[in-house]
Amino acid sequence: MKVLKECVIWTINIEKRKSRAEGRKIPKRFAVANVRFAELVEACKHLGLNFKAENDKKYPRCWWEEAGRIVVEKREPKTQLMIKIASKIAELREEKKRKK
Repeated sequence: MKVLKECVIWTINIEKRKSRAEGRKIPKRFAVANVRFAELVEACKHLGLNFKAENDKKYPRCWWEEAGRIVVEKREPKTQLMIKIASKIAELREEKKRKK
């Protein structure tokens, strides 16, 4: 029987404005400012990841903020996965700027 491993990624985990103590998990140079849940979902779709979106969940340390999370099938280390998602969000933002 094959056991699938999953990891949870919150919008706060890749937020540039948050400190490590507040929940950011990746270095600031890879993080993205003002991450929205819709961008997180779109980046996962573009990367072809198997994920489940949960928009109604709130990050426990910042329960008053609207956050949302995704549960992703773990194919690689979580930190590398978050860096890929953050860079994809930045890439998608650049594409939208060029189209305007």
